[in-house]
Amino acid sequence: MEKDQLKSLANDSESGIKITNPSHDCIKIQQVHLVNGYMLTNKELFIMAKQLYSDKKIIPVTYSLDINDIKLDWITQKMEEYGIYRKDIVRQLAIDKQTLSDIFKGKVALSPITKAAFYYYFLTFEINRNLRKKFNVKG
Repeated sequence: MEKDQLKSLANDSESGIKITNPSHDCIKIQQVHLVNGYMLTNKELFIMAKQLYSDKKIIPVTYSLDINDIKLDWITQKMEEYGIYRKDIVRQLAIDKQTLSDIFKGKVALSPITKAAFYYYFLTFEINRNLRKKFNVKG
């Protein structure tokens, strides 16, 4: 990637990349949100920043999922948005039917791992939204 492209990327809030200068000799590059589900590694962030600021110390910060908003109502809303049924989740996330039922009844709390699984499960539907429209069968 060219230096001008990198500067443009760093200045574009839609890119998900944020570059700050916490001190005169240091640059922090952070992926604050995902674009099309694309996650950058520390190494990729470091290389991007080093191309722009070769004389500075680089602190890369990878994307970190905030699972605090992933609750039962969020899952239900995503299911409605994408037309997903419980049987789809049972098959596609390998969550057994009883456990899923207990989650929806509030008998089983959503663990951090389960929340992350739901987040990335629904992210695949978001990323593939246009492709899914081609397969959409109207009944």
